[in-house]
Amino acid sequence: MDNASDPLSAQRDVNSPGATSRPRFLGFVRDAETATVLAAAFSRVNTRGNPFRVASFQSTLQTLAKMTTPEVLLLDISGEDQPLNALMSLSEVVDPDTKVLLIGEERKLSFYRLVVHTMGVAEYIAKPLTSDAIIRHLLPYVDGDSQKTEGRRAGRLIAVTGVRGGVGTTTIDANVAWIIGNELHRHAMLLDTDMHTGTAAFVVNAGASNGLAEALDTPGRIDEMLVERVAVRAGQRFHMLASHGSLEPQPDYRPGSGQVLARHLETRYNVVIADCGARHLPFAQDILASAHQHVIVLDPSLMAIRNLERLAASWDSAPQTPRPILILNQAGMPNSLRPAFMEEKIGKKFDIVIPNLRQIVPDAENHGHMAASIKGPFHDAIRKLADQLTATPAKAKPTQPRLTA
Repeated sequence: MDNASDPLSAQRDVNSPGATSRPRFLGFVRDAETATVLAAAFSRVNTRGNPFRVASFQSTLQTLAKMTTPEVLLLDISGEDQPLNALMSLSEVVDPDTKVLLIGEERKLSFYRLVVHTMGVAEYIAKPLTSDAIIRHLLPYVDGDSQKTEGRRAGRLIAVTGVRGGVGTTTIDANVAWIIGNELHRHAMLLDTDMHTGTAAFVVNAGASNGLAEALDTPGRIDEMLVERVAVRAGQRFHMLASHGSLEPQPDYRPGSGQVLARHLETRYNVVIADCGARHLPFAQDILASAHQHVIVLDPSLMAIRNLERLAASWDSAPQTPRPILILNQAGMPNSLRPAFMEEKIGKKFDIVIPNLRQIVPDAENHGHMAASIKGPFHDAIRKLADQLTATPAKAKPTQPRLTA
């Protein structure tokens, strides 16, 4: 390990017999499937053949005890009833300067922090393994140039807000994130800024993560690796961050935490879709201030027109973002305003009009699948929005307003 004082640091002499033939990298995994996934991701670096051996953790310890350990060692801790105790046993077989990479089944953030920050493990990622996670977090320890060749992404942060509650903001932003990840094959993140009553996790049929609230409470500890570990996989190249806290009158939120989180999300994902709701809580305000593009959702009502005017009053003349994308949802619902009438009143055309679909969207959400997965008018409208959000943005004109909280 890097530091001989770490619990995993060995007490062996690196100049012992056999050290001259020390390999650069070697990996021990529990099953052939894991070895195949790792070998495919590691194929971009020179590891002198397939360096992955399939063996139980106890067998791995016996093998390591008879050899000089490599410069970089990957171990699989999955299947161990007491993984921390198993890791402690490595101190007798691992050379002091060996970097240990670890994979396992434990997904708790506390476990990651314990093994990385206090036990000397260089990196830990949890199963199921993805090629992207392997390349991003493990390969840099084997090939110092891998980060340079991959480069850092410059993702876009999209803030979606409603003119009032109940206009369908969450349904729209959840489904557009799903489309971006599953149909456009871009890495998409759905972020629910309402940590107490948000419903994004319900719409995508995924669990909320306590890690989001913890990360925002300690913004100085937010980094890309933390983000990846608290994110919940909700589909192909589609993750989400949501948290369900207690219903407190004033949610505990550290100002500026959202902006720190946004910067790391933009590095990790091509597109970040943030559900900012209609209440503009402090977390949502930070996201709105950081967004590259704003999307405003209206329903066909007079109240929607009035509230849009209030939002417009908060626009300034900063040219950093293009004008907000306006979406009319539930068009044609009984006793509602006509789209043409609303456009005349607000002085702008709607970018996207979503018809009133009384059964498709509620049925999809109640049965745990995405409404955009059903071909039809709703899918077409959401796909159009996804195409707009992922298109190469044109330079904003100085006269275009910026939406602020």
